[in-house]
Amino acid sequence: MAKSKWRIKEAVKIAEEAGLKALRTGAEAILTEAIDEAPVDTGTLRRSGTVTVGGLPDGEQVYESAEAGNEMKDAFPEKIGKEKAVYISFSTPYSRRQHEELDYEHPRGGKAKYLEDPFNQNKQKVLKYAEKQIKKALHDAR
Repeated sequence: MAKSKWRIKEAVKIAEEAGLKALRTGAEAILTEAIDEAPVDTGTLRRSGTVTVGGLPDGEQVYESAEAGNEMKDAFPEKIGKEKAVYISFSTPYSRRQHEELDYEHPRGGKAKYLEDPFNQNKQKVLKYAEKQIKKALHDAR
């Protein structure tokens, strides 16, 4: 008699890891577009853009580092929290307002909705990529 054993906990772990990795890859692509669309004055807003897995970064720390001229895009390669989530964030005292104010003029480049637009334009592609990577990881684990 042939037997099969379903290893549910292992499968869930494999799927979660593959999903988070794929979503991070997609988020990094979205961030690249968002940085290009973010308004420019000193460049701090653009430098503050980052992708994190597991939680949001310390916004004050990110802002101070970005203000000092450091690119934060790749500053958090490891998980920073326990949430099973991927975040794209910009951390300046004015990032939310710059994002939402449709009437602001940006003579040096950029626009409002600099994160929302790239996210909405790419979310289906990112979800399809994540689905493909999860299926591949589960198949490879057999």
